[in-house]
Amino acid sequence: MQSSSCIKAIGSFIRNPKKAISEDDLSNSIGTYETEFAFIKEDIEKYRSQRIKHECFSVLHPWAYDLDQVDFKYIMNNDLTKKICSHLRTQNSQAFWLAFFKCQASVSADDFFGAIRELCQINKIPEFFS
Repeated sequence: MQSSSCIKAIGSFIRNPKKAISEDDLSNSIGTYETEFAFIKEDIEKYRSQRIKHECFSVLHPWAYDLDQVDFKYIMNNDLTKKICSHLRTQNSQAFWLAFFKCQASVSADDFFGAIRELCQINKIPEFFS
């Protein structure tokens, strides 16, 4: 319920591009998403500059929306392989990440350590995980 009211508040700025972006009007969203006014303001401005319809905003998960990954057809561009590989120095680390997590930019610690455990079992070195 809280999330949907925040999306409506943010959506009102997207629906009306002439409406001034006010920190007071976004205080509920800032608190709910535990973020800063500058972050929300920047994303509203990105939506406005790309002229994306406000309906698009309401279908994107509020924790995951990143306008640099949204094309004009409102489809998420999830192929982050090049970006991931640029941050991983060795071919082994790239192969590990892409084999277990595909082109996700991040994973939970549980998933990461689970993948390491699985890798140790595959290579018959379970003591390495310990």
